[in-house]
Amino acid sequence: MRVLFFLMMMIISGITATAQTFRMVNDVANEDLVTTIFGKTKVALLTDYLKISAIEENAFQSALMEYENDKSPWLSERIALLKMYNAEFSSLDNAKLNTLTKQLINNDLEFGRLQMRYFRKMNKVLGATRAAQFFQLDNYIEQSTRVYIQKQLPFIQELESDKQVGAAHLKPLTMR
Repeated sequence: MRVLFFLMMMIISGITATAQTFRMVNDVANEDLVTTIFGKTKVALLTDYLKISAIEENAFQSALMEYENDKSPWLSERIALLKMYNAEFSSLDNAKLNTLTKQLINNDLEFGRLQMRYFRKMNKVLGATRAAQFFQLDNYIEQSTRVYIQKQLPFIQELESDKQVGAAHLKPLTMR
């Protein structure tokens, strides 16, 4: 039930997005968002965090570029689906909403399958531990860029301001 609620919240945030937000997503490449958020490129983050040696560098760069190229259509589809929500918000009926929700869920499933394929490749290049770390960091970067974009949506901004007001009345938890 929580997962369904979370998915619906994401869909609603996509629906209420302004055209400016989607213009920003299209105009700013994902790599630029990563640099804006983390102060480094994704390649630099991965290379530093995974401690890629000079010997591994060529194989890693090749596998990474192949992964990013295969990931690009997934990201483009995700953005297109969110743009569709925004453009058709006023005319969405239950059937269209159902279709778009299924497309978003399928998009996420496709991304999971892509990661599984590349986990095998990264495992050969980096070994199991660093391949797992690669996908942990890749997922963290992906989620961070999603949060960065969603924080600019009116619905999320309203939610964040409500959260801050509500949090002001909370007392810190103490251990007994």
